[in-house]
Amino acid sequence: MEETRKPARKPRVAAAPKPAARKAVTPKTTARKAATTQARPAVAPLSVAEREERVRTAAYFRAESRGFAPGYEWEDWLVAEAEVIAPTPAVTQTKRRKAPARKSTKAS
Repeated sequence: MEETRKPARKPRVAAAPKPAARKAVTPKTTARKAATTQARPAVAPLSVAEREERVRTAAYFRAESRGFAPGYEWEDWLVAEAEVIAPTPAVTQTKRRKAPARKSTKAS
């Protein structure tokens, strides 16, 4: 069976030397910069009516998950209020791992 070959690479053209003071921008660094800027979106503060509506909705879903058992109304409201008011946790950027190398499946 005939083996397939990769096409020959074109020779690189010599580029003008870059100044030493300037760092070369690679696709990795631009992707990293874009990821860090997107991780912190601007959050507008909630209006009083909007905040109360979110607390009311969260309290309702807490009560629903309990089966609307009586006697926990204040607890549901206060926990829902704490959830709505609490600042959202910052998005942590995880380091991507390289995919493991594939084992060759050549038949001997």
